Amino acid sequence: MNNNISSEKAIISGLKYLEKKGMNIGSEGNVSIRTKNGFFISPSAFKPSELKKENIPLLNLNGENTGSVKPSSEWKMHLVIYKKLKNIKAIVHTHSLWASCLSCFRENIPSFHYMIAELGGNDIKCSNYATFGTKKLAENVLKALYKRNGCLLANHGQITVGKNLDEAIAFAESLEKLSKQYFFCRIFGKPRLLNNKQMNEVIDLFSSYKSKH
Repeated sequence: MNNNISSEKAIISGLKYLEKKGMNIGSEGNVSIRTKNGFFISPSAFKPSELKKENIPLLNLNGENTGSVKPSSEWKMHLVIYKKLKNIKAIVHTHSLWASCLSCFRENIPSFHYMIAELGGNDIKCSNYATFGTKKLAENVLKALYKRNGCLLANHGQITVGKNLDEAIAFAESLEKLSKQYFFCRIFGKPRLLNNKQMNEVIDLFSSYKSKH
């Protein structure tokens, strides 16, 4: 994504990309980008094709909307993450098919594949269920994101975070791919899992690779 475009345009571009990839349908999901004193977030009930720069709300870190358009119903979730995880610069929440299916089991995705480590740990957590748009959901998601780049939302979908929007979207695509793979593994039986030592080796290799790029 072009780093020279505004945060508002980046959000619109990101939403269109996610819709094109089938990660969301219509006005599903939401995307946000941190600013110096708050964050831009996608609005409520807008399809990506309908969006213009002036439709993107700007919220401060008190949760006050300084724009004229109603923000996504999940703004509390984004607010809590930005307030608690200072290194996070962008958030992507989708209702992608396979992650949403797995989220209905209310189980973590275990270390069935080494690429689980890309999301930051030995597994991918599933947050406890809470009604969408509530503070309780925001708190549950924050807990599931501890030392992770993404998690499932029980009976809902997935959320990922990153140092920029491109990274958060890439993690969302990775989580969706892993969800699909694990779903099919579950159909055919019980997959053999990598142990903690094996996963920690991969996590260390990922950390080393990122530090050089």
